[in-house]
Amino acid sequence: MRNYCTLSDIRYLHYGLALHDSLLRHSESFILYYLCLDSETYKKLSDLNISEIVPISLEEITKKHKELKKASTLIPSYEAINVAQRTNADATQLQFFWSLSPYFTWYIFNSYELDDILYIDSDIYFFNSLEPIYREVKDKSIGIVRHRTPYNAAVGEFNVGIVYFKNTLKGHQCLDWWKGCLLNPENEFYSSHGMCGDQKYLELFPTLFGEENVCVIDDTVGHIAPWNFSYQTYDNEGITWRGKKQPLTYSHFSNFRPDYEKGTYEIAPRHGIVSNNTGIDLINDAYDEYYNITAKMKRKI
Repeated sequence: MRNYCTLSDIRYLHYGLALHDSLLRHSESFILYYLCLDSETYKKLSDLNISEIVPISLEEITKKHKELKKASTLIPSYEAINVAQRTNADATQLQFFWSLSPYFTWYIFNSYELDDILYIDSDIYFFNSLEPIYREVKDKSIGIVRHRTPYNAAVGEFNVGIVYFKNTLKGHQCLDWWKGCLLNPENEFYSSHGMCGDQKYLELFPTLFGEENVCVIDDTVGHIAPWNFSYQTYDNEGITWRGKKQPLTYSHFSNFRPDYEKGTYEIAPRHGIVSNNTGIDLINDAYDEYYNITAKMKRKI
């Protein structure tokens, strides 16, 4: 049994349901623990009664965990302010939502005493089997993925799209530490690694918890996102990155902007891609498929 967790509010629920659909297609038996950021999401998932999804109310968790309620009012990071200004979002709320990826992963990991857990952003969709992720991780306790772009100090080397933890001492220590950093902006690493919400802290995983315990999932797991389109090459069989040919395991559809009434979409305007055509067949096909499946899920809710 594979254990996954994700989160969203009602605005992103159709993306989360698309994620679930891709897991049905490409994962062995699984449970998807779903943190519902508002009551509408919790009610809808409860009404849908999907056997693989366990809906969990943020309101209920916050009532039980005072430190999480306090985190909802923390001063936003630089990147939260930056993203909020470009998307008309609330920076404080955005920072809080980013703190939930480590917190919810920690909550599920400990509440259900799982062997391992894979956190997945709700706007990720899998196109091939997830098993290469687990084969690469092997006996290591922690798994992270690169942005696959030239290094940018503001956002760090690694992406929070997927993050893996195993039920070992190092896995628990790392997840506890990561969660703690987001709850306490006065942590000793905040000035150097706290400017991008939960994300830049990933750079410290190998240093603090041992390179021998951390897998950088790169060898066989091909993945795309708007920020790395131009740093990989493509053919009908998949991706070539740093000389490694890889099938497309997943795409991170960050800032995807569909218009279901008009039947079109913008790939990622916040990342500078306002068209629905990149000139790369593999990417175009992935986005067309994602548009169609999210449109289907939108009709469900």
